[in-house]
Amino acid sequence: MKRIFLLFLVICMISCEKVSNEALDSNLLTVEAQIKEGKVAEVYLTNALTFESTIDSLSILESIESKAKVVLSSGEDSEVLTLKRDDNRFPFAFYEGNEIKGETGKEYSLTVSIRGEMFTSTSSIPQKPKILDVEFMDAINEIASNEEVFDLKLTVENNKEIRYFKILAKNVNEIKFSNAKPLIFSSKTLSTTDSFPVFVSYSKEVDGKSANQIKPGESFEISLIAITKEQFDFWKSIKGDQTSFQDNASLSINTPTNISNGAFGYWSGENATTIRIDVPLE
Repeated sequence: MKRIFLLFLVICMISCEKVSNEALDSNLLTVEAQIKEGKVAEVYLTNALTFESTIDSLSILESIESKAKVVLSSGEDSEVLTLKRDDNRFPFAFYEGNEIKGETGKEYSLTVSIRGEMFTSTSSIPQKPKILDVEFMDAINEIASNEEVFDLKLTVENNKEIRYFKILAKNVNEIKFSNAKPLIFSSKTLSTTDSFPVFVSYSKEVDGKSANQIKPGESFEISLIAITKEQFDFWKSIKGDQTSFQDNASLSINTPTNISNGAFGYWSGENATTIRIDVPLE
């Protein structure tokens, strides 16, 4: 959610001459919500800071929406999500499901009621992706580095349908997953063969510079996540379709959303395959 919140601030600042004050009103709801296969729903809500406001720690804390009523429905059952806390990310307050768990192919409806307004959306959980093989490759962007680092080549099963994916990564000693690169990609323009390759890098900022983290002797978890077209279109509009190592991201105030009533963000089903990778010393 921190990613969406910060990107929204950038969009507002870049577009301040084109967007009315009403569009930057602090009542604009920002949503990052997903339900994963076999897990309960998680919904993160914030409100947008007005462009004229002072962005400090207090205003950021006040941006967290903690008084909403969030209802999840599977078509057969429904439940009110419970407000929980997770200090390892922002926003630290989020809404979590209780009993309803995601099932592949099933449709789920989300309703958020706040400040007298109602925001609704519907999504379903895509099929689980399958990683067929993993290879280590010399890191493309680290040729000048004296340290040995790697990128990964994932071979992914292709079921000949257009599918949408997100990739996250973390060192096994880290608590939370972070964005890999590419963050998102689609099989729309890829081969119609039984499989296709995806080249993945994982970097973090060290001393103000981006540093590849895939090093000999380290262990990582890579999560290949099947997402909906709606989530893919959202990320593409604000981060770019990063199907290569090139940075071709663009920002647009015309960000697509599948949530009614003008909310910023998405509600999406997800289905992940997560693997552990031990990088050899030699």
